[in-house]
Amino acid sequence: MLFYKLAKAVAVHYHSLIFQFPMYSHSKVIQPMKKKEKRRQELITILNKSMTPLTGDELAQSYGVTRQVIVNDMAALRAAGYPIRSTVKGYEISKGPTQGVLRTITCRHKPEDVVTELHTIVAMGGLVHNVSVNHDVYGTLTAPLLIKTDDDIEAFLNKQKDSTSGLLSRLNNGLHTHLIEAPTPDIMDHIIKALQDLHIIVASDA
Repeated sequence: MLFYKLAKAVAVHYHSLIFQFPMYSHSKVIQPMKKKEKRRQELITILNKSMTPLTGDELAQSYGVTRQVIVNDMAALRAAGYPIRSTVKGYEISKGPTQGVLRTITCRHKPEDVVTELHTIVAMGGLVHNVSVNHDVYGTLTAPLLIKTDDDIEAFLNKQKDSTSGLLSRLNNGLHTHLIEAPTPDIMDHIIKALQDLHIIVASDA
């Protein structure tokens, strides 16, 4: 009987806390989760409708959150299977499967030659998907680029100018790889030949 009275007293005290302190209520815990899921679904809709990539800062400002919140949202959406790509201009939804020819090329050049490297690929109709370097401690480090126009190159260079990190290739004395894409095998061969003539390319996977 005594145990029953004690249990009842504890239960009454618990419910009184919920009414006195709404922050403990179940609905208050669920509400932020609903807000987060709603924002992520809206981000998918916005990216699908946008004709151009959207930066993390733009999206953060529109939702009144920090840029890191948007970064976390994008990571969660990718993990859920959404084809979100991070480009030098911002986030975008991949519109479909790759149709061109892919090749991994190994390059080495001075930092000032990065413009020549990228412009050579883009001018001939190529797309630079990413850049990778091998690190003694961290293994292979890869960063998405998705550079396919002169505007993309300019955006990339502006980011580098504003950053204190420098090029990823500096971690390995200028040696790095790119995954590149071309519309046809012939165009890919021309890109490889042009980079060889410039003494930029070291090797390719074909």
